[in-house]
Amino acid sequence: MSTRFSEDRETNGHGAERHGRLTCENLYRAQPALFAAMNRLLALAQIQPKHRVDFVFDKPLHALELGEGKPLLLIHGASGGGANWYRLMADLARHARVFAPDLPGFGFSQAIEPHAPLGRHISALLLEWLDRIGVAQFNVVGTSFGGLVALRLAQLAGERVDKVAIIDSAGLGPGVPLTLRMACMPGLVNLALRPSRRGTAWQLQRLMTADRSQLPPAHTDALIEFLYQSALASDARLLARAFTMFSGFAGQREILSEAELRNFPNELLILWGECDRFLPPLHGRQAAALVPRAHFRIIPAAGHSPNWEAPDRVLAFLQPFLAGALHNPNT
Repeated sequence: MSTRFSEDRETNGHGAERHGRLTCENLYRAQPALFAAMNRLLALAQIQPKHRVDFVFDKPLHALELGEGKPLLLIHGASGGGANWYRLMADLARHARVFAPDLPGFGFSQAIEPHAPLGRHISALLLEWLDRIGVAQFNVVGTSFGGLVALRLAQLAGERVDKVAIIDSAGLGPGVPLTLRMACMPGLVNLALRPSRRGTAWQLQRLMTADRSQLPPAHTDALIEFLYQSALASDARLLARAFTMFSGFAGQREILSEAELRNFPNELLILWGECDRFLPPLHGRQAAALVPRAHFRIIPAAGHSPNWEAPDRVLAFLQPFLAGALHNPNT
């Protein structure tokens, strides 16, 4: 099911049609269940971010914005949307202007035709978006697939990026669970990506998290609903194509080489859930040994999504890193 939206259009005086004002209200009216699910998460965190939608490569990209100061870009993984960061946004926004976009095909952002390598493709789109909204210098944080995009964005943007933090990141080794490798096979991917609340709950509880003692039931229920509604709103055909580009039976297809890691110019914080069932902590540890200015930190007892299940422990490392007060690189 593709996201539908209405849009005012007007001519440019020469008979050619151009985009008029596409508002967030258009997107929200077209997907009321997804809108309600997003607001439910934001209400749990007691935050009221600004909502924006911008055209990038002729497609609408939706984002949440909160706070003032140096821009900080938060990049989510391959489910949900920018609201995935709901448990970190308020604290990060105390010292930064936080942007949390919905990646194309997730949340309220329209899907695009994917191209391999996927991380490079999405990073180029995000850099174009940042150009359009006037963001020059910025820090970036990414989780899971968003971690790979954050690394590629730092490579692409050069000196415009200061600090990079990744959480249980893709792109640092081929290994992924057999379930994901099977799910990305061309003959199975459409079935695996078929949205259901039961399937979403299974993924959250068995693959995405490990210690939910700090994730109250109200948060679990709200996350399941948001992830489900985002999947329901996505373009299943394009999403399936993207997943087959991300992984095959041998594992992840796009991996940063040892040379890329040795030449990575930015200061890098690598956080990893100790009990990640999705991507092994060894990926992060090996990468940290190669990157010249890297910090590696384990989040005890957490799974693949510490930003949900251990936000305080993530912030305990992330905030001093962004402030320039995290020491002992390559540890």
